Amino acid sequence: MAILYAILIVGAVTTIYPFLLMVSTGFKGPTDQNDNKLVPTYWSDIESKDPAGALKPESLLGKYVDDKYRGDAGMIASNRIGDKATSDQIETYRKYLEQLPSEFWMAGFQQAPNQVTSRLVVMYQKWLQDKYRDINLLNNAYTEENLAFQTIVVPSEQLDKRAWVAKQDRKYQEWLEFKSTLPAEFRIPVRKQWIFQQWMKAKYQGQFPQVPDEFKGKATKFEELELPPYGPLMAEFNNKGLPNRYAGDTAELMWARFLDHGNFGVTKEDGLAPAKYAMPIAAFERQTLLANQGSVKKDFVLRNYSYVLDYILLNGRTVWNTVLFCLLAIITQLTVNPLAAYALSRYPIRASGQILIFLLATMAFPAEVALIPSFLLLKDLGLLNTFAALVLPTAASGYMIFLLKGFFDSLPLELYEAGQLDGAKEVTMLTRITLPLSKPVLGYLALLAFMGAYGTFIYAFLVVQDQKMWTLMVWIYQLQSIAPKAVTMAAISLAALPTLVVFLFAQRFIMRGIVLPGER
Repeated sequence: MAILYAILIVGAVTTIYPFLLMVSTGFKGPTDQNDNKLVPTYWSDIESKDPAGALKPESLLGKYVDDKYRGDAGMIASNRIGDKATSDQIETYRKYLEQLPSEFWMAGFQQAPNQVTSRLVVMYQKWLQDKYRDINLLNNAYTEENLAFQTIVVPSEQLDKRAWVAKQDRKYQEWLEFKSTLPAEFRIPVRKQWIFQQWMKAKYQGQFPQVPDEFKGKATKFEELELPPYGPLMAEFNNKGLPNRYAGDTAELMWARFLDHGNFGVTKEDGLAPAKYAMPIAAFERQTLLANQGSVKKDFVLRNYSYVLDYILLNGRTVWNTVLFCLLAIITQLTVNPLAAYALSRYPIRASGQILIFLLATMAFPAEVALIPSFLLLKDLGLLNTFAALVLPTAASGYMIFLLKGFFDSLPLELYEAGQLDGAKEVTMLTRITLPLSKPVLGYLALLAFMGAYGTFIYAFLVVQDQKMWTLMVWIYQLQSIAPKAVTMAAISLAALPTLVVFLFAQRFIMRGIVLPGER
């Protein structure tokens, strides 16, 4: 018995572990979604580094920095400056960011190219919702067709690009209004040095060895290049790479003046800020994280699941369609199959054995074999994009009929004989004798019907192509094509919860439905 229980426990662990890993992956992001760790590293690791001295991307600070710079490795490397700074310097830098004009900084925590949401996007959408209240008012103001506030995208702003020109419409003007409300944590100064590094990278097509040695200095990559104080290269950069908006002043010079005088009003000769004026960007970000690590962790934990909930509730009548489909599937299967099984049990004929073999033979073929014939038949009947197309093809089940017939055969014949002596009709005996005694097995079959209806997506997508009729699994299937792994795992975890809850409440019926036929 000990060996048997040990085997059962191991089997249970092999079932629970993948589910817990799936739930855990939903708490992660692009930097750690593939590590296959049951407990996310950032829950306990704040800022550990690898043997080379680089910040581990799965640590909390690593995820925070990656999130702030949209996963742009080049921008992250370029902004790893000012790691050694005093508290006074960090506080001065914070005040500098709060007073910096909007054209000299871009918003951090924007949505990365391979992501579906971000901190900035959520804040922007909430700000618009508080401002407009009604999505139709916003659509009229912006001449857009957003389904809800959760589908609005942040306006594009590429201040470090020379050719970029802002679209001076109402949406961008209100974006600037929202941008001015962002705290210093969200503000990334557009440094001339960063623009120069990007320009050099484009000039030499990303091949750092081709950069002349006189321009490299101590740099080993483009993100470490320093601005040359003068010369032909600097003149070429000013004429071809530097945006005109920064021709008169730069974020570095404004920082130097602010550090010296506490404001931007003191003039200074154009040129490079001395080395002592390096911005304490890395130190500021580290201090900000340490001061808000609780809220940052909470955001990482809930972000994917919050997005999935919004996605489900906003897309069509997802929840209603799924609930109605599952109820109809349970009702039809618990109506058709018991009737067929009762007839085979109460009125056996010579071909009963062949009928049961035929019913069991339907289980030998995968469901995908019947997809195309079912689709063509439903199309000819004009039932596509209806609940009938979802429910009717699965109304009869060979397995359920076989199981119910065996259970009905085990019921005492004396009960039916007594019913006949009392003048009861077959319908009465079915509803007053057979079905009440079959509650355990019917509960088990109801659970099977629910799981089959709730989990289907390929067939549901094939016969119901109207998005207003899509069920939860179809929407999650579509989400996988646009969402990263962590969001997909969050969606699957949430989708598994109803099945898990129903299973836990139906355990007693499952066991009785399996055991009672054998006991009979």
